[in-house]
Amino acid sequence: MTEATPVLGRRSDRRGVPEQVRFHLLGDMKIVASDGTELIVRSRKTRAILAVLCLAGGKRVSRSRLVGLLWNLSAHAQARMSLRHALSELNGLFNRHSPDLIEIDREGARLNTALCWIDVLAAPDRPERLLDDMDGISAAFDQWLASERAQFDDGRRENLERDIERLAQENAPLQLQIAAARRLIVFEPTHEGAVRSLMKALVKSGDRPQAIREYERCREALQTKLDLPPSKETQDLYEAVRLLASKRTRAIPIEAPGAELGENAAIPSPSGRGETAAPKHHPSIAVLPFLDLADGRLPAGLADGLAEDLIQVLSRVPNFFVISRLSTLAFRDQARLPREIGEVLGVKYVLSGSIRLGAHRMRVTAELTETGSGAALWLATFDEELGDLLEIQERLAYTIVRRVAPYLHAVELKRIQSKRLTDLGAYELLLRAQENMNNSSRDVFDATEELLDKAIERDPGYAAALAWRAQWHVLRIGQGWSPDPAYDTAQAEDFARRAIECDALEPMAHVVSGHIASFLRKDFDTAFRHFETALELNPNCALAWLWSAASRAYTGDGARAVHEIQKAMALSPYDPRMYAFSGIAGVAYLADGQYERAIEYALRSLRENKTYTSSHRLLVVAYQLAGHADKAREAAAELLKLEPELTVEQFRKRHPSRGPRTELYCDALARAGIPTGAKRHGIALVS
Repeated sequence: MTEATPVLGRRSDRRGVPEQVRFHLLGDMKIVASDGTELIVRSRKTRAILAVLCLAGGKRVSRSRLVGLLWNLSAHAQARMSLRHALSELNGLFNRHSPDLIEIDREGARLNTALCWIDVLAAPDRPERLLDDMDGISAAFDQWLASERAQFDDGRRENLERDIERLAQENAPLQLQIAAARRLIVFEPTHEGAVRSLMKALVKSGDRPQAIREYERCREALQTKLDLPPSKETQDLYEAVRLLASKRTRAIPIEAPGAELGENAAIPSPSGRGETAAPKHHPSIAVLPFLDLADGRLPAGLADGLAEDLIQVLSRVPNFFVISRLSTLAFRDQARLPREIGEVLGVKYVLSGSIRLGAHRMRVTAELTETGSGAALWLATFDEELGDLLEIQERLAYTIVRRVAPYLHAVELKRIQSKRLTDLGAYELLLRAQENMNNSSRDVFDATEELLDKAIERDPGYAAALAWRAQWHVLRIGQGWSPDPAYDTAQAEDFARRAIECDALEPMAHVVSGHIASFLRKDFDTAFRHFETALELNPNCALAWLWSAASRAYTGDGARAVHEIQKAMALSPYDPRMYAFSGIAGVAYLADGQYERAIEYALRSLRENKTYTSSHRLLVVAYQLAGHADKAREAAAELLKLEPELTVEQFRKRHPSRGPRTELYCDALARAGIPTGAKRHGIALVS
């Protein structure tokens, strides 16, 4: 069954010749006729036939091949009949739009590629996965699709690699070389050759700290995706760059002050629990001094130093309370059961380990234990060559936390999801609500309101829950989902006020108050006062740096916005809301006039959450201002699918930025094809 849905007006190729039909195979499959209407083929197997014909590149595909891919489990006669019906449906559809597009005979079918445009054959820059919505049609088709995806990825990778090599051989301007390397990294974050090219170009341009940060991002991507360290070639380059940097430059890109948790935490008494326990709403973890199994040959302070670095890095993970180093020193070299340690320190998890020493290598074993059951949840071993002990200690701390932090978050969510809603406590309800707020489904987002209300009902004085209740209203407006922005603004302000009244020492209460003042009221003086208060309470509050960066961008201070978003992203590399961090990074670079970097972060944000409308708006503006008019129009078409009522006038009224910047963005939206007339709802660039 097929139907036509209006989208944009008639488009032409670069030579000005009207195109018959446009096939989009990257991301979700889409077919657009010459008059701009979207042709919808509801049968997945009929769409699969179109995909096979498109990727055949104009070659004939036999009927037996199509049957084998799509109906191999059906009886022969039934399969042939199903194929005839599907081909007849396609023939009827395209006869109305491009009669000669598909040629069908007794042997098979072929697509006349001279009469259509296919994004895959045009080698597009967009990094979406091939036919993202076509999995699961049949086992044979899935196998074919996996092979096609691999071939396309290989071809795209080779083209991007050739661009990097060509620019290097031509001694092209460094900014062009940097942009080419970043395009390949966006496509494949673990491509070490691109990372090395980027690092070299950054060093030549005088930005050695950024080269070091790019190495760290590469190492994290390799560890997360492949569970591998960087190659020796990449590590050698990193060492060379590090030696070039000044003595104050650190290899780990943490630019904000380190978090020394627990200076006022009580050391546990010999007889029982310490006087300072974890907050009642947050799961807690203690890092024990690592055991020295090197027969006294271990360098002095290494085991304690590793535990201290682990505590500092873990303190930056959202929603976890980390016991201070002073509280855990009492358990050095003590053979105590996890349950006993949990009872003494009042913690739910314990991270412990040991260190062994070889001739030239050191082996560190780390273990995460649930204190209630004594069960080992996670265990890993890390090998390091002996060298600079402080650097080894720091690198190990980040490596371990990169593995532990996502696991802890997943364990908590799994535990909560296995319980009935009526059995959840206030913190558990809040954690589930936060997870749902990151969901791309509007229905899931709307249902989050009830979870937040139940959390507040369980504990009316829970300031963090009240603050997130306020943020729910802000995000509702920012996504363009609010039926009444004035009502949602008033509700957001009310919940934020109540959060501060319940606990003036809760940073999130001040953070969301500042975000409301900036994003919804354009009252930047009040906003920055709230952000400063939040950072006085917790200098490592990533969300305070995040929304302060957005506000700097709104006021036109792009350079400071970039500086602050870098702090935010460094402080919270494991935050499940990373799509928002990437989106605001794009806004910061946009305000700083770095349009290509803005595009990079907008695309990154949409990979993390493809329905985050703020980043769709950002992408349209950034593409237009960077001179990519065709891509801006395509991005605008995608945006209007999510926000069909969006207009430039809405954007102008609601966008928080000051002065001519707003008009610059409005003009970009209009030139990209966003309607100019006024509508009902207010929209802004970032929420």
